[in-house]
Amino acid sequence: MATTHTKIFHRIAILGMGRSGQAVLDACIEDGISVNVFDDNGATPRTKAYFRDFNDWDMDGLEAMVISPGIPHSHPAPHPAAKRCIEAGVPIISEVEFALRRGRTGRWVSITGTNGKSTTTALIGHILGQAGIHCAIGGNIGAAVTALMPVGADGVNVIELSSYQLEVTPSLRSDIAVIMNITPDHLDRHGGMAGYIRAKEQVLASLPKAGLAVLGEGEALDELASRYQDRLEIIRLTCTEQQEEASHIAPFENLALKGLHNAQNTLATRYVCRTLGLDEAEIDKGIASFAGLPHRLQPAGQIGNILFVNDSKATNGEAAARALASFENIHWCAGGIAKEDGLDACIPHLSHVAKSYLFGACADDFAASLAEHIPVSCFDTLEEAVEAASLSARQETAPDQQVILLSPAAASFDQFTSFEARGVHFCALAAAQIDKLATSSDQLSLRGHHV
Repeated sequence: MATTHTKIFHRIAILGMGRSGQAVLDACIEDGISVNVFDDNGATPRTKAYFRDFNDWDMDGLEAMVISPGIPHSHPAPHPAAKRCIEAGVPIISEVEFALRRGRTGRWVSITGTNGKSTTTALIGHILGQAGIHCAIGGNIGAAVTALMPVGADGVNVIELSSYQLEVTPSLRSDIAVIMNITPDHLDRHGGMAGYIRAKEQVLASLPKAGLAVLGEGEALDELASRYQDRLEIIRLTCTEQQEEASHIAPFENLALKGLHNAQNTLATRYVCRTLGLDEAEIDKGIASFAGLPHRLQPAGQIGNILFVNDSKATNGEAAARALASFENIHWCAGGIAKEDGLDACIPHLSHVAKSYLFGACADDFAASLAEHIPVSCFDTLEEAVEAASLSARQETAPDQQVILLSPAAASFDQFTSFEARGVHFCALAAAQIDKLATSSDQLSLRGHHV
């Protein structure tokens, strides 16, 4: 089913001038749409001509406000600009909704979930591209949908959608929908778990009758599958199938798809690509050549038997647990601002961890959860944690691979502007440690306190 919405706006406002806001502004300029923009950080040279305080917006005739995904429009409290629009009856929409209403064509694959959605999105797009199918990859990953090149009626839009975006994209119409999993996350933004599930559910509501929905495991998805089973074709990703898929992809020796969680991502990808007409040989070829995404089990360098792995995108316990399950002899660097789920999901996988090196705002809280299971040290910064982990890995006498893993299980905002910035910093630290290990026999100093 192609997207056929063609409404052209005459006057809109944009709240938040990040990647999505800038894409909408560029489109408004191209289309001749009257636009006002506002960002809490003030105007930039690029936005100066259109920047106007939201209190000065003329609400009469304002057709919509496009809101950045990072700005609340409801919970825990609406941004004052959003509140003003709500009171004036002005619709609040996402950048994805704006792109749909401009008339984006092509088949549409919507991917969401608490964890795994970015890798699945990128892998689907990679395989389609390798097979010669015209596709565009974006949304919550990469470019904003408004900025994507057209794919034509026969092409495929492979779009990652966050819960924030799904709440304000009423025109979404999908051909295939994927929900990898639903575990507690962003609960403050959705007023609790029920609101978070409702947001994710919108990808199922966007499907036509008998449309394909690929769903992972878990209680929330069991309930959604039961609710939609009479209207949709539903495929469930079972643990047994994931184990079989892990065995199937093992010969590729692709670190970017290592672990049972990536077997789930790959299995979901297979179902989508088969439905889009690809054969197994085309799918296998794409899997083998997939380079992975930055900050998701990203190799960050190796010296001897010591491997550095950047999994900075693991901003909650569930995501970190998947990384812990993927390696042995782990020197685990974790910390930041803890999420609602804590480390409960990580506990069953601690037999894979030699020692943990905790840093940042939640270091002491994480230490309290882990100390009875594994050796723990706490540090102020990521730099100190990585240095200590490097020394410990170097002192191991066993020839087995030692993995220095950044999988924080927490948000980055205590010390970094984003998980990307944290991951880039870790990669730089890894490079410095590799250089030090290669050129110096001096003992590295350990700073911090041991638990």
